[in-house]
Amino acid sequence: MTKVPQVAVVILNWNGQNFLEKFLPSVTASTYPGLEIVVGDNASTDHSVQFLQEKYPAIRIIQNDKNYGFAKGYNKILEQLDSEYYILLNSDVEVSP
Repeated sequence: MTKVPQVAVVILNWNGQNFLEKFLPSVTASTYPGLEIVVGDNASTDHSVQFLQEKYPAIRIIQNDKNYGFAKGYNKILEQLDSEYYILLNSDVEVSP
């Protein structure tokens, strides 16, 4: 049996609870067996993290201590992950299973 590659879908978030509510269901509906979904939070001041903890407990949340912007924010999150492949996904994207 062929082993499927481990893939981390990484979504960088900053005060994007409305995007997470709208588009995260399409990401969690993925049928790929080796998938880890990670939301890297760039020190949001809205209720994004609380929303994720309550509605999506299986999603890994990594919180940055401040808003590092796009590139550095992703880099700070990716330093803490270990997957074969990474998909950097904007929070306002709807995906197919």
